[in-house]
Amino acid sequence: MHVTSTTFLPLLAPAEEDPYGDPAAPVLDEFTAELAVAYSWGPPYGQRLVSWLDLDRLGLSRRVLRERATENLDAMLETVRVHRDPPALVLHFDGIESSLLLASSLWLKLAAWVQGDLVVGVPARDVVVVTGSKSQQGLAKAKRTVDRVFFAGDQYLLSRQLLIRREDCWETFQP
Repeated sequence: MHVTSTTFLPLLAPAEEDPYGDPAAPVLDEFTAELAVAYSWGPPYGQRLVSWLDLDRLGLSRRVLRERATENLDAMLETVRVHRDPPALVLHFDGIESSLLLASSLWLKLAAWVQGDLVVGVPARDVVVVTGSKSQQGLAKAKRTVDRVFFAGDQYLLSRQLLIRREDCWETFQP
């Protein structure tokens, strides 16, 4: 059976030690040392992640899941809102803002708005703050945002680390 009407989106999730051991575990692809790409059914997105058992039931390969999710994300980019809050930007995307780190075309546009390389804080699934590597005030604001989100707690905490975009890839930012 091949399903064509189900919509998937990629989103960031904490990386797990052994994501391949349990067939009921979510399908995870590597992203950074502490983050992975998971895939959500939807809409609404973010409530249920696609598992290895789901892939088997749907007759989908991991590659097809990844392609469909990426295509769906790209098709939804027009709904992204960017709030300029100098010296940083805040992204809005219906509670799954972390998915936007996977949208290369968005980052090509945002690169013109910051000083230096793109740097993001993604403390939770629904929080992305953007600045440039040459903006000390922006970096401080991004770090404060991350610290505040972790202090307040969130259902979907992700990373205390800032990430920098180099050569179309995200990596841990080392100031």
